[in-house]
Amino acid sequence: MPTYKNPFVHGNMFLILTIEFPDTLTADCQKGIRQFLPPPLNVPKVKEDDPNVELHKVTDLDPVASYNANKVHMSTGGEAYDDDDEDGPRGGGGGGVQCQQQ
Repeated sequence: MPTYKNPFVHGNMFLILTIEFPDTLTADCQKGIRQFLPPPLNVPKVKEDDPNVELHKVTDLDPVASYNANKVHMSTGGEAYDDDDEDGPRGGGGGGVQCQQQ
């Protein structure tokens, strides 16, 4: 996700989900649930021991530690979004030399 006021620096987006699964399901319950669910979308066509399969593991990440590690990157580069009004008005408005009509 882009960071606040700096779309060029990306951070992490964390989702906190609470899912409660039953400890056990009988075979009859499993059949009953399958009747209400659509068929599986992704049926594996290869096995894990296939040489063309690349296995990946999901790792736990502490959101606070990740945020603190990215603080340095989030605080830099904001100069492009600083307000220009600090120096006063520039061109187009107010006093100064004006063109003379002929």
